[in-house]
Amino acid sequence: MPGREALILQTVPLLEYPPRQYLYKVEYNPSEKNLCQVVINNSSPLAEIRNTPFRKSIEAEKVIVNDMRQLGYMHSVTNRQYENLFRRGLNFEVDFFHPELQIAVEVEKGEINNIWKNICKFAESSVIRHGVLMVPVVRQGQQNSSEFYNNTIKRLCKIERIFSYIDSLLIIGY
Repeated sequence: MPGREALILQTVPLLEYPPRQYLYKVEYNPSEKNLCQVVINNSSPLAEIRNTPFRKSIEAEKVIVNDMRQLGYMHSVTNRQYENLFRRGLNFEVDFFHPELQIAVEVEKGEINNIWKNICKFAESSVIRHGVLMVPVVRQGQQNSSEFYNNTIKRLCKIERIFSYIDSLLIIGY
């Protein structure tokens, strides 16, 4: 979108927990600190899920759902829970949505294809202004592990047009 200036790739060092980085930012996410605090408050169970092969992202969602609700987020949101979140006929869902702040949060366990789908969902909604991806710092597989947080940043840092539909895209590692 012409006329929108964005800061790309603002990084918080990996030494600070949780690591976080804006891949796109016209405006700061007003809930950034609160979301990071949710990750800090639940770091042990999130790390256990992250470090165990075959665990699902829904398990991480369940760990943080009470904290997220206290912050005003709805859980597992579709057009049924929040009218016009997506265009009629789209059967999309976001893990968490804050109606007043217009923030959508997707929690992932380690599938890069889901990251792409989430970016498209953020762009497709006319009410999502800030997208947040919570991803594992390390993806633990059965045979090996990978730096999923860093790999996500690398894969997404060169695309910008799709981000222009939102005011910010923040990646938070857990």
